[in-house]
Amino acid sequence: MRQILTPAGCRWATILRMFLLTLGLLWIASETLAAQNYPLPRFRRVEAEPRLPTLPVGTSLRLLADEDFPPFSFRARSGAPSGLAVDLAASACATLRAECTVNLMPLSDLLPALAAGQGEMIVAGPRIDAAALSDALMTRPWFRSLARFASQSGSPLASGDAAGLAGKRIGFVKASTHGAFLERYYGAAKLVAFDSDSLAQEALRTGNVDALFGDGLRLIYWVAGEASRGCCKLLPGAYSDPSTFSRNFAFLVRANRPDLRQAFDAALDKLQSDGATEKLFNAYVPLNPW
Repeated sequence: MRQILTPAGCRWATILRMFLLTLGLLWIASETLAAQNYPLPRFRRVEAEPRLPTLPVGTSLRLLADEDFPPFSFRARSGAPSGLAVDLAASACATLRAECTVNLMPLSDLLPALAAGQGEMIVAGPRIDAAALSDALMTRPWFRSLARFASQSGSPLASGDAAGLAGKRIGFVKASTHGAFLERYYGAAKLVAFDSDSLAQEALRTGNVDALFGDGLRLIYWVAGEASRGCCKLLPGAYSDPSTFSRNFAFLVRANRPDLRQAFDAALDKLQSDGATEKLFNAYVPLNPW
């Protein structure tokens, strides 16, 4: 679907998408969540006041996004493109005074569509690796996937550090990158593998493990959602490990448009400096990812 992008108008798809829909799809209008107002770390290094390049008057850009990648990009009930990355791109377009449209499509179609000239930029979907960058340029990342620990709400555990979890039962999903991280750094703990996120989450809810380790956003939506029945909390601190679970989130620009990469990097810097990126995270992510 091709639609004009305006700011502020999910592969974990079914659970997360239904959770978002239950809450009215977007968190933007929620005064309670806005009141939390957790701070966004300066993820992008901005050396000085961002200077925006001037795009030609009347610049029109076609942006592409995964149709089923919540909370970054997905199709709203109205059919319109929605999501954190979509709204961030819309804000960047507005900052650059460019008219942007977005086309949602299956993940497998995105890189071929960019290479075929069906759009100038991909704003959400593909994993950024050598294959993705063979015919595209990457902006500097605006987010990186993080991991978190969760425990039962009444647990005395104060953090997820390896010393504090020595001898404790830590749940994780079998054959996952999060499990590889635990095996490397948490050898003194009792590691318990489960076949799925839902089984690992239920084990924590019922007290069959002392802590659960996994993708930070998945844990946030589970802890904040109805499925957890209010059982659990996030332990302080987020974990990043580029060799296993951490994934960069950035916009992919056609290889022949370095001007667009420069422009959107400058716009993303400005959005971070102005606090706009922080507001979007607070709107879409109910608990502090960091």
